[in-house]
Amino acid sequence: MNQTALPPVSPLPSAATLADRIRAEPMFSRLSGQALARLLGGAQVRRFGDGEPLVQAAANAEALYLVIDGGLELSSLSGAPQGQARVVGEEVLAGQPCYLRSAIARGDTLAVRLPRQTLSDVLGEAPGLARAAQDALLVCLGGAELPSPAKAAAGKGARGSARETWGWSCTLFSPLAVLALGLSSGWSQSNTLFLAILAATVCMWSFSLVDEFVPPLFATAAMLLVDLAPTEVVLSGFASSGLILFVGVYVLGGVMVASGLSYRFIIWLRTLLPDTPFWHGFALVLSGYALSPIMSSANARMTLILPLYRDFCSAGGVAPGSRAQTRLAAATFCGALNMSPMFLTSKSSNLIVFAMLPAQLQDEFQGLFWFVAALVCAAIMTGGHFILERLLFKGEALPPMPKEQVRRQLALLGPLCAEEKFTLLALVLFLGGAISISWHHISLPWIAGFILVALLLYGLVSKKNFQQYVDWPMVFFLLSLQGLTSTMEYLDLVGQIKPWMDSAAALLQEDVTRLVLLELAVVLIVRLAFPITAGMVVSAILLMPLALATGINPWVIGFLAAMFSDMWFFPYQSSQYTQLRGAHGKGQMFDEPLFLRYNLATCALRIVAVFASIPYWDYLGLV
Repeated sequence: MNQTALPPVSPLPSAATLADRIRAEPMFSRLSGQALARLLGGAQVRRFGDGEPLVQAAANAEALYLVIDGGLELSSLSGAPQGQARVVGEEVLAGQPCYLRSAIARGDTLAVRLPRQTLSDVLGEAPGLARAAQDALLVCLGGAELPSPAKAAAGKGARGSARETWGWSCTLFSPLAVLALGLSSGWSQSNTLFLAILAATVCMWSFSLVDEFVPPLFATAAMLLVDLAPTEVVLSGFASSGLILFVGVYVLGGVMVASGLSYRFIIWLRTLLPDTPFWHGFALVLSGYALSPIMSSANARMTLILPLYRDFCSAGGVAPGSRAQTRLAAATFCGALNMSPMFLTSKSSNLIVFAMLPAQLQDEFQGLFWFVAALVCAAIMTGGHFILERLLFKGEALPPMPKEQVRRQLALLGPLCAEEKFTLLALVLFLGGAISISWHHISLPWIAGFILVALLLYGLVSKKNFQQYVDWPMVFFLLSLQGLTSTMEYLDLVGQIKPWMDSAAALLQEDVTRLVLLELAVVLIVRLAFPITAGMVVSAILLMPLALATGINPWVIGFLAAMFSDMWFFPYQSSQYTQLRGAHGKGQMFDEPLFLRYNLATCALRIVAVFASIPYWDYLGLV
């Protein structure tokens, strides 16, 4: 580009004038003070004479110009006039390599020049700036204003402020109340401090004051600060094999999507199954059920099913927020979670409860008998899901895609590429290793670690992909919860609470109905503060002694704890739901109020399934 800048003449604009001009531009009006400071630091003053070009169409886009005094006349690539303007060069922010317009000065013109490098630095802090530049460029080229998005309902901010005020008030004052109660009641100092930290953590969760992963990290930092337990106990989650398991499974799920293997699987399923919403949901439920006996983490199962859920949404043209998307989300959640109590190996806390059973009962329940005893609950939960699905998500269905079109899609994908083959091999090895653990005795985290290293060495995961594939906030959330549970065990809080339950045995009088209601109440209260695994274990430890007093098989106590601990009413209580919420980008989520109604119905269904199983357990001699 031929551009001859005249030497600057006095007086030059002051720094305040330059800052005001930058801030006055609509694209930059909402930038932070740091971003504006970066722009001002890279700003250059240029003066142009009448008719002198600032930018030329098809030349390399090197800078953006903001007019201080004077004016610009724009013309298109073909030379057609486009009127006057006060800014030119939005192509730099919009990602265009060349200018799409020419601009010449009209009269003696003074302008601020913002070079590409300066703008690139600011884009890293304010990615929305590129969209603003694209909109401005479209307005200039198209000659019409873009439509404005619908505004949020009035009063929403005020309600949010009131909620935050109450939430932070509870977060600040509830620990003080616990400390006062503990000191007046003679509790030990360590237990009082732990309960105070737990109270603040629960308040942050309950009022959704911060993202879900922040409260357990706060609790971890607070416990380390007051030296509540040894460092290896508080940070036990980060030192456990769970870290490599979660990272390995997340990376495997990400590679399945990036390689196209999950999308190919969805298209292949659509060639086999009828192309209706029921069968789409059935495929997701079945995928989760198939993983349940071989993976003891519902979070890991959710991670592997989420790529299928996302591809079902994209392949079927499902609109964000629609009933169809919410139906698929419900099927995904059902597949990952519903079978957690039904198999001994589908939940890590099931194994802990199994270890609490007497030796003779361990011999009885270590095989398929655990699933046989849970068969009625499994059938009711599965059948109930499809009934609820039909009742809550009816009325919105996409027209089925012709089979010929689906087969044509599969043909266009061609044969498996090298990346898909390697990803498929990694998936088969992971699932095969999980199935055969009783034979080779290699733990699942070690298998996940081997798969992770293989994917890295093969080159399927770059540095950027490694950051994108792994949901690091969720990993920190889960590992921090594990440290919270370990600290509770170290302080022996459950052992100190257990004597309070002895008096409950006299109230039961060998009545299984009262036992079910008591355990439901205990689990729901415990789950307000503790995650699923810890809530189930604590409830089982508290109530297991009641089995002998009531003549009920101890397995029933453990199974009820597993069934009821999966119930939740606030999003923070379910890490699997947190994963599901984050499956799509902002503005792409399912209809959350409708999903929460579905969740409430499934909670009621769990209670119905338990009471319906009592005659069956009586037949098996368990009650």
